[in-house]
Amino acid sequence: MTIRCFLLSATVYVITVCLLYAVNINAKDVESFQTEGSTRAIRSLSTSDFHCKSLLICAQTCLSNRQCCVASFSKGTSTCRLDISEKCCIDTETKDGWRTIRRKNYLPINCTGCITFCNSVYSIIPDYKEWENAKENCICLGGKLLELETSEENEFIKDTVRTLNTGVMGYWIEAIILHNDGDLEWLSKPNQAMPFSDWKYPQPHGTADEACMGIWRGFDFRWGDYCCTTPLSYICEFEHQ
Repeated sequence: MTIRCFLLSATVYVITVCLLYAVNINAKDVESFQTEGSTRAIRSLSTSDFHCKSLLICAQTCLSNRQCCVASFSKGTSTCRLDISEKCCIDTETKDGWRTIRRKNYLPINCTGCITFCNSVYSIIPDYKEWENAKENCICLGGKLLELETSEENEFIKDTVRTLNTGVMGYWIEAIILHNDGDLEWLSKPNQAMPFSDWKYPQPHGTADEACMGIWRGFDFRWGDYCCTTPLSYICEFEHQ
C-alpha cells in the first residue's frame, strides 16, 4: 500500500511539474505579443483561418511561422486567423469577441539589404519618404527607425553606407527632441540623455522647422537635423532573432 501511495504521489508530482513548465512556456510566448481587444485582421490573400482552442495556441502558431507578425483570435468561435504578409501593420476591423495580437519584435524573412551588428539587424531602404512615413514603415515591417545607441554601432553604420554607391544625400534615423532642459534625447527614450553624439558642426540647429535627424553624405554621414517633410532614404532596425 505504501509503495502504491508513493508511486501515485510521484506521478502526480511529475504531472504537476510538467503542467507548470508548459504554463511558463506559454506565459513567455504571450509576453512576445501586444494585444488589442475587439479587433481582428481583415481577411485577405495573406490570411488563413483554422480551428484553435485558445489565444495561447494561436500566439504560439504565429511564433512558429516566420512570416507571421499578426494573428487574431475568437474565443466564441475557437478561430485563429494568421496573417503571413510579413508586415506588422495590417488592416483590422472592429469585431466583438476577437482579439488581435502582434509580435513585439519581428524580422521579416525578405529583409532587403540587411546587415547585422551585435544584436541588431538593419535594412537600408532605398525609397524616399518623409520622416514620419519612414518611421511608420519601419514599424509596419516589425522594427523601428534606426537608433544609434553606441559609438561602435554608429561607426559600423557609417562604414556601411560609405560603401554604397546609391548617390542619396542621406538617410533618416530616429528623431530627437529638444526639451525645455536643453537635453537632446532619442524619441523612444524620453528623459534619458543621449550617451554620445556625432553631430557635424554647427549641427544641430535646434529650430522648429528642422526637428528630424539624419546622417548625411555631405557630412561624411555624421549627424545633422533637417526638415521632417523632406523625402529621404532611411534605415530600419530590427532585433536579431
